[in-house]
Order: sequence, then C-alpha cells, then structure tokens
Amino acid sequence: MKRFLFGTILLFACILIFAISEEIIFSKFQMPKIDGYTVSSTSIEEASKIWYEDYVNTLKGFQVPYEYRIEDAKLDHIEILEENFVQLDYTLYVSSANSSIIQNLELIGTSKRYEYQKQTVLQWNTQNGTMEIQSHMRPVQYQIQTDEFQEEKNTPQTQHYAPSFENPMTYYITDQVLYVTYDSGKTLIEVPDGYEKICKNTNGSYQELLPSNSFIVSESFTGFIGYSSEGVVLLYSTDAGHSWQQSTISSVGFKANSFLSSTSNGYYASFAVDRALGSDYYATFFSDDLQNWSSVPTPDHSNLTCVFWSKNGFGYYASGNTVLVTKDQGQTYEELPYPEADSVADLGFQPFDTIEELYEKDDILYMIVGQGDDGDYTRNGKQIKALYQSTDGETFSFVTEIEDTAELAG
Repeated sequence: MKRFLFGTILLFACILIFAISEEIIFSKFQMPKIDGYTVSSTSIEEASKIWYEDYVNTLKGFQVPYEYRIEDAKLDHIEILEENFVQLDYTLYVSSANSSIIQNLELIGTSKRYEYQKQTVLQWNTQNGTMEIQSHMRPVQYQIQTDEFQEEKNTPQTQHYAPSFENPMTYYITDQVLYVTYDSGKTLIEVPDGYEKICKNTNGSYQELLPSNSFIVSESFTGFIGYSSEGVVLLYSTDAGHSWQQSTISSVGFKANSFLSSTSNGYYASFAVDRALGSDYYATFFSDDLQNWSSVPTPDHSNLTCVFWSKNGFGYYASGNTVLVTKDQGQTYEELPYPEADSVADLGFQPFDTIEELYEKDDILYMIVGQGDDGDYTRNGKQIKALYQSTDGETFSFVTEIEDTAELAG
C-alpha cells in the first residue's frame, strides 16, 4: 500500500514537473518575426523564400506551444505581384487539434485533418543591399489597396435586376439593351438606343430599375423619357414596338426622377430642369401630337417622388408624403389629405412616408406609398409598402400592405 501511494505521488510529481517545465519553455516562445525581418539578398523572391524557411522552422519543435506548433510545411507557390510585393501560398501541417492555431496563424482549412493552407503577401523595402519586410497582409488586403481596386471602387456601379413579367406589358433590360414586351416576356422588342438615352445616369452608371411612373408600355402607346445631346427626348412607339420615333421635349433638363403620363387629351412629361443645394426642381410639358410641347405651370416643390396625370386631366405632384392636385392644367393646386395605414397602428409610428406611384384601373385611382431610403419595416426580407385607393381622385383610403421590392439579378 505504501509503495502504491509513493508511486502515485511520484507520478503526480513528475506530471507537475513536466507541466511546469513545459510552461517555462512555452513562455519563452515568440512568434516568428514578419514586419521588420531583414535579409541580405538582391532578389525579393529569394529573400521571400529565406523568410519562409525561417518562419516555418520557428513554428516547429517541442518548445513551441501547441496553439502555434506545426509538424511540417510546404511552399506551394510564390509570385511577384508587382515591384516589392510577393505572394506566398503554402501548406502547414499542424501538430494537434488545438483550434486556437487557426486564428493565431490565420489558416484556411482543407478537407484533410491537420492540414491547412495560408497565403501571405510581403512588401519588401530595399536599402543599402539589405532587404526588409515593410509590411505583410492577406491577399485580399493587398487587392483592396491596389490602384485597380480603388479605381473600380470609385467607379459608380450599375445594379442588375431579375426580370419580372407579372405585368404582361412591361420593359426588360439585359446585356445593356432595353426591351419592351407585350406578352409577358415571350417576345422582346428592342428600344433603339434606349439603354444609353433612358438608363444612363450623369455619373456614368446605368439605372436598370425604372420608376413605375417614368414610362408607359401599352400596344397603343409606349414611351420613355430619355436624355441626349438634343436635350430631353421622348422615345415612343404607337404600333406596339414595330416602329420607333423620337420627339424633343426640351433643350433643358437632366437625369433625375422622370415622369410620363398618357391621358384622354394628350401626354405629360415631367423632369428636373434645375438643381440648387442638392435639390432638384421640375418642369412639366404637354403635347397632344407627340411633336409639339408646351409648358404647364408646376408647383414649387423640389425632389418630386411621383407625378401622375389621370385620364380625366387631374395632375398629381408628390414630394415625400405631400401630394398636390391640379384640376385646371396647373393654374391652381391644392394639397390632399394624407391617409394613414390602419395595419401599422401597433408600431407606434407611420413607416409609409414616400409616395412612389399612382395608377388607374377600372376607374379607381391607386397610390403606392413606400418608406424612403431609410425604411426598415420588412417582411420576408422585403420592404413593405402601402396601397391606397380613391374613387373621387381626392380622398384616399388604405387597402392593404404589399411586398414590392425588386430582386437583384443572381
């Protein structure tokens, strides 16, 4: 019994001594130097290989803590990216399943246990025959700082959207071509020069999601407001896309929100003609023959979010949640009462604050109100909008909430 007890004590003592010794050894470990590492060499490729050998060798051996220790390493690829920048791709075989090593050494897992990959970009500085690592980074960090990436980042990007043919008569944009369809996408008809004149923004990007009230697609009349060297133009067809014509509306105007309406007595086009302190100011033009255009008095409201002229000749101008109506061709305007959605009473606030679209169907006037750029009332990952209706063109009542978020192309 005494021998067993003595043996047990001796075993625990040995374990304790080993643990203490290991801790003392591990405490002396220092991560291999990267930034500030120097070597005498005339080739950054050769210098990078020397650094790599020193780096992986420092991670081997019993004196290395398990959360840093490797058994072996293999240099898979080395590439000079540009002057003074070299990328090394290598494989590391770790000594244990200690998960901390993944974070400590910034490793990428593979399908094999204990095998990891790593990529490092070294930036070298050469002075007086000595090469020194000025900085190190992951490849993605290098790419972010390149001139090519910065140029791409600063270049306005065009967003592409998945087609939606819920409306049988609509438009479709793909591969920098604007099409219209009158049969839910079965047949696509190109709008000549439409992508450049209609979709191009002033910053060089393209607007591929056209606001609902900015165009009309029907068999009797299809029209888009465009911008060219002649000024603001109307690209239109009166024979279901078999032929296209262009009409100059005004020599003054620039791309912002644009609005187009067709009524029983003619056509109305509204667009920005002036800008001051970040606000766009609008003008409206009317034509009964699609060739001659005359100015219509426009309310003094900037940054219009919707303009719509109904079949009976009422003109609606909305900015945010304020909507004005004219019944006498713009001679006078009156503000309509803004309705609230009953469905959001429990929220404690009214999220619908931006009138985006007006349209007529079966002698009823409908209004879609969104949440603006900062809206966060969503369902199923899509922003919710409110649908209202009016039978007299002046008083609107809430109908329902709708999900009306365009899907980006995959």
